[in-house]
Amino acid sequence: MCLVTAAIALTGRMIGKSISYAGNTADRTIQEIVIGDDVIHLPSNVIRFESQRASGVQNAVDTYFSWPGMNGYSEARRDIFNQTRSANGLIFARITQATMSRDMSGRFEPIYKRLTDGPPLAGPNGLDSFRLRPGAGYANELMYVERTAGQRPYAVRCLVEDLTGADSGFTTQTGCQRDIFIGKDLSVTYRFSIDLLPHWREIERDVRNRLETALVR
Repeated sequence: MCLVTAAIALTGRMIGKSISYAGNTADRTIQEIVIGDDVIHLPSNVIRFESQRASGVQNAVDTYFSWPGMNGYSEARRDIFNQTRSANGLIFARITQATMSRDMSGRFEPIYKRLTDGPPLAGPNGLDSFRLRPGAGYANELMYVERTAGQRPYAVRCLVEDLTGADSGFTTQTGCQRDIFIGKDLSVTYRFSIDLLPHWREIERDVRNRLETALVR
């Protein structure tokens, strides 16, 4: 009876701990992930999905980081990673093999700029906001673009919600998404809360540095 009771108690603690992690892990074991011609080393605690926490060839890997700091999951940061109603303080990044010849900055002038509707409005911290035409397949989206950067400006798309009767007509509601190139042939699509948009320079720098450092040269 004592052995059975001890086994039940141990199992309960293990299950309870698993539930509290909610799919997260504090394990820092390095996984060597091969995507196309690139190899990237990532600790398990920055990889979102358990099925991707394994070394070897993969089509994509989904990561997440607390920001600032670009840290993975830990007990000390569990409240940040377990948010259910917002993603404040988190950056999500999906790493795949590139399928396009230009990243988002490279696509602004030849593609997105032609799809804007109306003049730009001043946005936060050196950005201008452009409304994208709904009929072009970008319903309820704004594009924020670096004001003075030539042919390859910083550019990020943000989802919005139409508010009939509001002065501006739009309000940002869910978040922003941008894609960049790293390595030999990798595309990184990263997402963050609209509340972090004023910090776009630091976020861009930190995402690039964190993932480029993880590349195996």
